[in-house]
Amino acid sequence: MTAGDDREELDPEVPLPEDEGGDEAVPDVADLAAAAEEAEEQLTAGGGLRRELEERTREAAEAQERYLRTYADFENYRKRMQRDLADFRKYANEQLAQDLLSVVDHLGLAIKHAQEAGETAQGLMEGVQLVYKQFRDVLEKYGVKPFKAEGEPFDPKLHDAMMQVETAEAPENTVVQVFQDGYRYHDKVLRHARVGVSRPPAGGEAPPAGGDGLDEEQ
Repeated sequence: MTAGDDREELDPEVPLPEDEGGDEAVPDVADLAAAAEEAEEQLTAGGGLRRELEERTREAAEAQERYLRTYADFENYRKRMQRDLADFRKYANEQLAQDLLSVVDHLGLAIKHAQEAGETAQGLMEGVQLVYKQFRDVLEKYGVKPFKAEGEPFDPKLHDAMMQVETAEAPENTVVQVFQDGYRYHDKVLRHARVGVSRPPAGGEAPPAGGDGLDEEQ
């Protein structure tokens, strides 16, 4: 009998002992399905959060835009109110100044008549001239000043044409006569000047279009 014969022959029908660190158990199909469903739920939840974040970001941007528009509107309103208040303060005495102009006009007429009367009214004329100058000084102090009209081109924004004067000594449509002075209140026309406007003599050039409706000098 050989040494090999001494070995005990293995019975092929006897199972081999299992390795303690053998292969892991195969997962159950139900567990795989549950894991897949859970993963899908997490993805769905993540997409919802992303959409909610985008929605909140959009709402914040719209709120910021509304705030900027409201702020701009408020600033425009504030500046407009400041301008209106400044204009109110600037022109608060407009009616008073307008009423005083008639006093100035009458004083001017008194001076004119006194000058025409000659030396007999010299004292009266000097007194009236003094009052007249004081009135003009007070008016100018508060922004009421006369503006030059005679010799200027006729401007309906500054002048009221009372009549036309035929003359060859001035360009057509020029102020050649002033019946009542015009005044400005700061940068605003307080009263138009009442004037006579030139036109060419008969047989000359056609009268200006601005002369329609004016009375001709007799």
